[in-house]
Amino acid sequence: MSKLIMVSNRLPVKIHADGTAERTTGGLASALEGAALEIEQVWVGWPGGAEEDFEDTEKVRAELKKSGVAPVFLTQDELDGFYEGYSNGTLWPLLHYMVERARFSRDWWEAYRQVNEKFAEVIMEVADEGDQVWIHDYHLFLVPSLLRGQKKGLKVGFFLHTPFCTSEIFRVLPNRVELLKGVLGADVIGFHTYNYLRHFRSALLRVLGWESETEGMWHKGREVRMGVYPIGHNHAGFESVMSQPDFPAILEKHRQELAGKRMILNVERLDYTKGLPEKLAAMRRFLTLHPDKRDEVLFVLIAVPSRQGVKEYDLLTEEVQREVGAINGEFGRVGHSPIQFLHRGFPIADLAAFYALCEVCLVTPLRDGMNLVAKEFLDCQRPEFSDRPGVLILSEFAGAAQELSHSIQVNPYDIDDVAEALNRALEMPDNERRSRIDMMQGRLRKQDSGNWARRFLKDLEKVPDREERVAIMEMKPLAVQLAEEVQAGRKLGLFLDYDGTLRDFVDVPDHAVPDPDLPGLIRDLAAVGNISLAVVSGRPSTFLEKHLGGLGATLVGEHGYRWLDGGSGDWQLFNPHVNTEWKHSIREHLEQVCLLTPGTHMEEKQSALVWHYRKADPEFGAWRARGLLDELTGMAANLPVTVHHGQKIVEISSLQVSKGVAVEHFIKEWNCSLALVAGDDQTDETMIALEPEGVEFFAVKVGKGSTRATYRTDITGMRVFLEALRDELRR
Repeated sequence: MSKLIMVSNRLPVKIHADGTAERTTGGLASALEGAALEIEQVWVGWPGGAEEDFEDTEKVRAELKKSGVAPVFLTQDELDGFYEGYSNGTLWPLLHYMVERARFSRDWWEAYRQVNEKFAEVIMEVADEGDQVWIHDYHLFLVPSLLRGQKKGLKVGFFLHTPFCTSEIFRVLPNRVELLKGVLGADVIGFHTYNYLRHFRSALLRVLGWESETEGMWHKGREVRMGVYPIGHNHAGFESVMSQPDFPAILEKHRQELAGKRMILNVERLDYTKGLPEKLAAMRRFLTLHPDKRDEVLFVLIAVPSRQGVKEYDLLTEEVQREVGAINGEFGRVGHSPIQFLHRGFPIADLAAFYALCEVCLVTPLRDGMNLVAKEFLDCQRPEFSDRPGVLILSEFAGAAQELSHSIQVNPYDIDDVAEALNRALEMPDNERRSRIDMMQGRLRKQDSGNWARRFLKDLEKVPDREERVAIMEMKPLAVQLAEEVQAGRKLGLFLDYDGTLRDFVDVPDHAVPDPDLPGLIRDLAAVGNISLAVVSGRPSTFLEKHLGGLGATLVGEHGYRWLDGGSGDWQLFNPHVNTEWKHSIREHLEQVCLLTPGTHMEEKQSALVWHYRKADPEFGAWRARGLLDELTGMAANLPVTVHHGQKIVEISSLQVSKGVAVEHFIKEWNCSLALVAGDDQTDETMIALEPEGVEFFAVKVGKGSTRATYRTDITGMRVFLEALRDELRR
């Protein structure tokens, strides 16, 4: 029976002086408790404090094991570089769009990498075959890929709790490639919002040059799924405390403290991403513009201390305290200060009472991954406890803004906008207040933290087991089957595309030469008595003969325009009467497009013209390609040509030439009773779609995209298949 291994930077336990552990509340622990999962769970994470602070780490490890916890001990130097350094000094500000606050250090990066390796080692120590591993947040970007190749068939999920910034900002990171490849080690990658998913895909495209679909991508022989999983609040926790017999007394206590004032509530960690200085400026503007409300409103700022002892955060605390004092000094009077700054945390029962009593909940971070305060406020707005319905003012830059569309949404940088929203909220009639809350409240209670966890883990559970993944991607059973048929005397024809099938794409097409192992593999297969092998490519004859000639394989160039028997001798034309008079008019159009699109060029073949855009800006190139397809389709309506969109190319070729015609010719010529074709793009579909009479036919699609092929793999899987076929034939 598999188990769930939860991995987070910090463990959900508090370690006492005697080494015993006590579970803490909140965060991921509460989310999983609300999910009520019927699966064994093990937690992996940092236990708090430096390794040097523990007298006996083995004793602590043994004690924590009783609670289903596996600690990752870190030295003080590692904590300084990994946590305070790279995680919070580099990644945190960048992911929150605050480039000017980010600092870069090679030592920090090395510490980050080493700590991620430590986490991976501990995970592997507790993992068994087929376990599910759920990794959380930006501290551990590298861990998913470190778990690959460990031969335990783990199902790995990764969830990012922060925003994922735009690719323009992410590209600032010196180690951007390693971070992206690290995350792609996961089978399921989750984000709070579609925008974060979109930015991640854009980073893959612009940093790595890898295209993906909204649902995911194929990567190193497996499918990586991507999804949007907006995290919910701890509804069960608030429901529990508000149902307790003592809650009405707690509520009444805080009601008396308000003394009839209209509370405007703000709850958050004291972090520069939360925009407290901007919030205070908006409060000052509101009090200046609305003197009639100065005595009736009370701004309650609950700011939970964050990273105390770090200079930047200590300075922020001083700035906030100074401005609160200045505003109270200017707008307060004897017996009333308009702002109460409470620099501490509160028990959940007190928070529930504050949420129930406040008239306005002011949630205006400069940038926030989700923000659960907004959801907690809405959950606690219950008629039996609230004096009147409250109003949510929410930053449009919080992830929650996409879900909570009936809130008053503001730009937190626009002080006048926030001040006006405060006045609008206070003036809003009760029926509109209640209507807005009702529109959001029911859904949030159903989409709570437990539901969030169950949704993600359900998708992770759907990841195929290791045996199924290997069979699908490597097609080993097919290799064994074909080898047996060949050894039994049947004739097999192998028809293989080159670019995207036998060789990865590169920015400069002429650099896509065969790797050292490919020529030997082709020679070995072509030498088998009952196998005839052809490389069927869009490449010109000169390239194919130079790099694949003399290996015993027949070479077919320019999508079936000409061929070289056995890879040596003279090239022959399939159809010497192919009409190419159309090239002149199309050539002029392509030359103009090249001038208008930097990074593109035109290639001319005997029977085709090709527009390459692999070195263009990826999004601009793709946009231009779509437009060019429409233009060429119109131009070619009365010409004997076909237009197709391939891998970073748009190709116009003679209608009298196709890979399908060439393959059909050789199947008959070689008297094949078995045939296998493999290719990656639209031109290969002409041979994939063949239905040769009397021939057992196998078609393989390499990579993504729609196809009529029965089998699908990637370049790695295709190579493994061919090597497996050779090895089976040698037995």
